[in-house]
Amino acid sequence: MPRQPGAYPAAEVSLRSASPEQFAIVDVASGELLGSTEAARAHSTVHEGAIYLHLGRSYEVRELDLERRRALVAPFTGDWYTQPKRETDTTIQRLLDRRDALGVTLSFGEVAVTETVLAYQRRRLADHAQIDLVALELPETSFSTQALWFELDSGELAETIPLESLLGALHAVEHAQIAVLPLIAMCDRWDIGGLSTNLHPQTGGPTIFIYDGHPGGIGITRTAFHRFEELSRDAHRLIAECPCASGCPSCIQSPKCGNLNEPLSKPGARLLLERMLTASPEPALSVPL
Repeated sequence: MPRQPGAYPAAEVSLRSASPEQFAIVDVASGELLGSTEAARAHSTVHEGAIYLHLGRSYEVRELDLERRRALVAPFTGDWYTQPKRETDTTIQRLLDRRDALGVTLSFGEVAVTETVLAYQRRRLADHAQIDLVALELPETSFSTQALWFELDSGELAETIPLESLLGALHAVEHAQIAVLPLIAMCDRWDIGGLSTNLHPQTGGPTIFIYDGHPGGIGITRTAFHRFEELSRDAHRLIAECPCASGCPSCIQSPKCGNLNEPLSKPGARLLLERMLTASPEPALSVPL
């Protein structure tokens, strides 16, 4: 029962988002409220200069008001779109489960994701050619969520993948796994985030993180943790069967990559996944810690 007269709990829960913290998106020409976006995504999707799509129409963000939690937009008729460039860090907060899988150490737990939007890139609609890169000054955002991460042996990797291609290979594997995960977890690609690094300060080696893109987590990466072998097989098939030479939007390029799809190594990713899939370890039981 509501504790206060007139309280309406359902009004406090958004049907469009798992987060209670929202930014309103307002058309300055008409004063109409077009919609809202999660606070965790606002810096990436409605930063100043961003092109925002609503019901098939394009709008340009004129101002992102952080104090009033609103983005002011105006109708846009230009011939470009925008992509944000972000710096992302993950901090492991709590280990919930761990097992050996495909020759790697696979973990599941709670992480803190910190993102800073540094700039945005403008690209032409006709040919997707880069127009320019515009710097931004925005504060960092952070949220806690659930994630899986797997650690690889740097010594063994050096025997398979050249050092100069390692980061691109890890990055491409991350993108491929995120691309196929919605088919396993029945979610949207935009519900998932990722980070790949050749040296994570907490694991001490090459590590790939895949995390739920909503604060607190919504069970996506828990499913991926239990079905990691299937996830890796599907990612390998996606890369191996794509006819492109060096990577394309159908395999390893991501529309939401914070590093603007750089660096990426399709041959390195294929070798890495093949190495994992041929490891053929004995099945291990998953025992919560």
